[in-house]
Amino acid sequence: MTSSTTIAGPVPARPVLDGLSSTQLMAHAAEVEQLARQVEVARLEVALEWAITHPVVEKSSSVLEAPDHPGGAGTPEVAAFATDTLAVAMGIAPAASSRLVADALDLSFRLPLLWDLTRELRIPAARARRVAAATRDLSAEGAAWVDRQVAAASGRVSSAQLDRIVAHATAQFDPDALKTRQDRARETWGVDLHHPAPGDFAGTSTLTARGDSLDLARFHDVVNAEADTLAALGDTDPLGQRQAKALGVIAAQQAALDLTGLLSPAGAAEQSTARDKALARANAKVKLFLHASLTDLLTRGHDDLVGTADTLGPTTLTKIKEWVGHSRVTITPVLHVATDDTWTIDRHDPPPRMAETVRLRDETCVFPRCGRHARGCDLDHITPYYTGPPDTGPPTESGGTTAANLAPLCRRHHRAKTSGAWSYQRLATGTYLWTGPAGLTTLLTPDTVIDL
Repeated sequence: MTSSTTIAGPVPARPVLDGLSSTQLMAHAAEVEQLARQVEVARLEVALEWAITHPVVEKSSSVLEAPDHPGGAGTPEVAAFATDTLAVAMGIAPAASSRLVADALDLSFRLPLLWDLTRELRIPAARARRVAAATRDLSAEGAAWVDRQVAAASGRVSSAQLDRIVAHATAQFDPDALKTRQDRARETWGVDLHHPAPGDFAGTSTLTARGDSLDLARFHDVVNAEADTLAALGDTDPLGQRQAKALGVIAAQQAALDLTGLLSPAGAAEQSTARDKALARANAKVKLFLHASLTDLLTRGHDDLVGTADTLGPTTLTKIKEWVGHSRVTITPVLHVATDDTWTIDRHDPPPRMAETVRLRDETCVFPRCGRHARGCDLDHITPYYTGPPDTGPPTESGGTTAANLAPLCRRHHRAKTSGAWSYQRLATGTYLWTGPAGLTTLLTPDTVIDL
């Protein structure tokens, strides 16, 4: 038996890349990326046209011929098995064809601003499809809100930021679902202790805890404070080991507190230092940055108001009020963070208020399209901090520590800048001009990323 393969059309020749310079190769890579975006947009346009030209003419009473509704609310139904036919024509799996049609319908009918940006090749189709899939269960109103948010930031929105936008929309436009998730999550609260099998036991076990985010954050801070105390007292073990030992110290302190009622007055007095220290840690304060729209606060009822806890995600107003009403939570108003650029100090590390100002101002790593949250970034001196003799000039002339001279960079891009592979300038609030190898120049603005 013999077999043959028929190839429709000529096979494109492999581009000759040998001998190209780095600049030429980068230019060719950019061309290939544009071609790839054009192809992906063409696939979506084909799927959209296919869905539109295969409408449900007359609904059949047979369940077997029930029409498909691959898209979200507000998109048209498609004739039964139409996506399977398209799958065969394209040589892809039926499930992949259904997803392609669903994404095309959602982009066209529910996310028109994002669809325009995709067809203009300003953002990759894969990213647009990710938004379409993530918002499929939202109402048409919720999808429209996400569409405006993503389109406003266009190419600067990272995958992580997309997730946060969609999560906020889900919470805002379907608060019942958010409350249900919170209730279900509460049912999973608990503390579990796992010991290895006897043959593997080496004196190390695993403790896991699930509970209120604020309570666990406070306890984590208490553990870290105790670990720092151990280090100050001469413990040279790594941080992780000191954190684990801190659990035992905290447990011992709590046990001592429980037994103080049995001690004589003299014995109780001897325990006062440990008790005061433990109580101080129990009252450790946690700082949360809670964001809510002023318009929402003034115009919407509290029952359906949604805010965002920085680094945690969207949450209901009820939960925010519960946290804010806690005696161990500090409320710090943050207004006009972008204007606090003139305060300068003559030391390398910024004080907490300045560090918070920079992270709230930029929100993410300022390297183009990185999107790493500023809370996990280093604070980089754009102009290196001067470490020479103090009488050579004021720090502002040599890269002093001021909010205007600081920007959040994730560790990888901090290394790239420090190594000299990349350099950047801060032109204005949220606007950075980056220069890389072979003269690559990229302008990062509050709304988008422009490759120059």
